[in-house]
Amino acid sequence: MTSFIDDLAITLSLTIAGQTYNIPAGDIKSLELDLNTYGFNGKISFEVAVEGSTDNLFTPLTTKNDLIELSLQVESFVKYSQTTSIPLKLTGLVTIRSFSEQTLTNVLPTQALMLTRHYHLVFADPAQVLWKQHYPCDLVVDASLKTLITAHTSAKISLTYDWPVLETVHPVLSLSLGAESSRANFYDFIMWLVDSQNGVFSYDCTTNKYTLSASKSSSTAKSLDALAIAKFGIDFPEVLRHQPNVLNSYVESAKITAISNAQMASPIRRDYLASYPIASDMQARVTLETNRFKQRKHEVWVEYKRFQLEVTPPGQLVDFKGSTAWNSALFNQANTYRVREWHLDARWVKKGDVPGYSCYETEHSLQLESSDELWVDLPSYSLPVYPFFVEGKIVSEVGEDTEVTYQFYTDANTSTNYYYTRIPLWSDKKVRSAYQPNLDTGQFYFPPYKNARVLIGLNFDNAFIANFLNWEEGAALPQESLGNHLVMGKSTTNRNTIKHSYVDSKPDLQIQRTMDKDTELMQFSDGYIILRTQLEEGGS
Repeated sequence: MTSFIDDLAITLSLTIAGQTYNIPAGDIKSLELDLNTYGFNGKISFEVAVEGSTDNLFTPLTTKNDLIELSLQVESFVKYSQTTSIPLKLTGLVTIRSFSEQTLTNVLPTQALMLTRHYHLVFADPAQVLWKQHYPCDLVVDASLKTLITAHTSAKISLTYDWPVLETVHPVLSLSLGAESSRANFYDFIMWLVDSQNGVFSYDCTTNKYTLSASKSSSTAKSLDALAIAKFGIDFPEVLRHQPNVLNSYVESAKITAISNAQMASPIRRDYLASYPIASDMQARVTLETNRFKQRKHEVWVEYKRFQLEVTPPGQLVDFKGSTAWNSALFNQANTYRVREWHLDARWVKKGDVPGYSCYETEHSLQLESSDELWVDLPSYSLPVYPFFVEGKIVSEVGEDTEVTYQFYTDANTSTNYYYTRIPLWSDKKVRSAYQPNLDTGQFYFPPYKNARVLIGLNFDNAFIANFLNWEEGAALPQESLGNHLVMGKSTTNRNTIKHSYVDSKPDLQIQRTMDKDTELMQFSDGYIILRTQLEEGGS
């Protein structure tokens, strides 16, 4: 990396518990910045003179745990004639703080001669700092992703939505980030959502705002200063050689759909396997994976020999056309690029001749992508874990409240059946839940009954009934009977039952119909068969 000495004006202010503390430019000792299209990370150190003065930062930095807001500005102190200056401006939150102290040696132990304190701060953009500590489990129904994300967005995170995917209303949306097996936080969830749904997550450091969008933004291109650049080069990312395929395992319409890749190397492939009973769902997945498949274009790296007079942060369009110093024969001269990464590493050398700046040994570089690049740069992330499981109760509006009934609904668009369950954990929210035979064979038809305690599996955008967690009233038998009991019906006075048990270590079988006070019984016991119909007194 090219290293150079430059005069930089670095100003820093910290806001703690509503109080702002300004650090003079000459006291900044080091600064490391890594800016990306999705956010930034940084480290800064500075000295505070203690001898003969008061260190106002010491108490708030060492005794309080309030959120520390950091405002930073970096620019070249030396301005050239007929040029404009655009500084770098950042607003972030401090994550880690530390300090060291320098005292005067060879003095009496009773003398408190503190000279300076050297503070070190690590900081990042607000979304990284806050969302990386956010591990919610949540559930919304008949809501959009925009509604879900907004509910988990701090006032410190300014977020704009420009992505139709976020406006679609889903019957169920859930967050699994607090589930036992999950390692993902909310920041991971957002990165996964953008990656899996072919969106863009971008950060504008100038305005300290984020955008979730369907495509990358554009701007007026700025010409890079040829005289400020030490060297540059071209990188060609690895070409994707796999054949993408979407596989539908649904037995009624099993199908493999290939997605075009002119650079494929057979038989290398990437399969996406799922079951899609609904043809439109299969087609939607094919469309999504077709759009997600992107061959990356070439990139340009740039190393500077002096700090940019007009800072071009990530997201800014740039070109190599603004000066005759750029040779028209250059490979990249005819193209427009977008800044993808912006790096600065500045180490204090000496104070400037006048207040307001210091001399720093500096490394400064950019990474540029083509302006029409479709590939989206995202940080590495942990995958959210789905499904996760919570308890619920089956909803049925058929019959009286005390009756054991069932009720399913049919989707008008897909003709699939579903049930509703209530989730006590989230204010008894009524959740649309799928139900299939699961562990039962197709010969057994036992729909979920009202108020049954069930285990609900929550996927990202759907729910299903996974298991049953309790017995129907009157179904359980005493241990000594070693019995089995099949109970069918609305209540204990309106039902049919089949019971197998042991009486004196001999099998006994009963089939009984009950309707109010009218009872019909067929019983097979050792040595006899009982057929009985009985109407209790007062029955009709």
